[in-house]
Amino acid sequence: METIQFTSTQVILQAKEFAQEFHKKQFYPDGRPYFSHLESVAHLTKQATLHDSSLDDGILLSVSYLHDTIEDTNASYHHIVAYFGDDIAEAVASLTKNKSLSKQEQIRDSLHRILRTRKETQIVKLADRISNLGQTLLLLDSKWTPEYKEYYREESILINQQLGSSSALLSQKLSALISIYNRI
Repeated sequence: METIQFTSTQVILQAKEFAQEFHKKQFYPDGRPYFSHLESVAHLTKQATLHDSSLDDGILLSVSYLHDTIEDTNASYHHIVAYFGDDIAEAVASLTKNKSLSKQEQIRDSLHRILRTRKETQIVKLADRISNLGQTLLLLDSKWTPEYKEYYREESILINQQLGSSSALLSQKLSALISIYNRI
């Protein structure tokens, strides 16, 4: 029996639909669907491909849509492997925080795992942080106390230091947002 080969576009579309299904009941406090964050990450990573032709669009955009599925839904690593294969599943798993660790240990552990994967995974993490920082500038949520914002800013600096070389464009965008964060 012959293995069916899917195009990058087909895999990306499947990842988008998979993420929409698994995140469909998640919303921001202001009522926006959580899926808007995944669209934002995909848009940012697509920008990175315009500056680096060596990137694999299929993996980059699929992981952009799937990066929070293991962490924030009932989708498992095995679901991702079954639908998208080992490469995409490994990337998504490396972007998934180990919640048995302390908050400070989680980011270091995740960065360690991300650095051992493909460049595309590193770019997704940069895009994820850019999207999250942009969101938090607009949120009036009790979670985002001045202390938590300072912690998040410090974590963002660490992410940019560790992963910024994977995309100069996204590193610059993250630096700009960190600068804005420095003033609030």
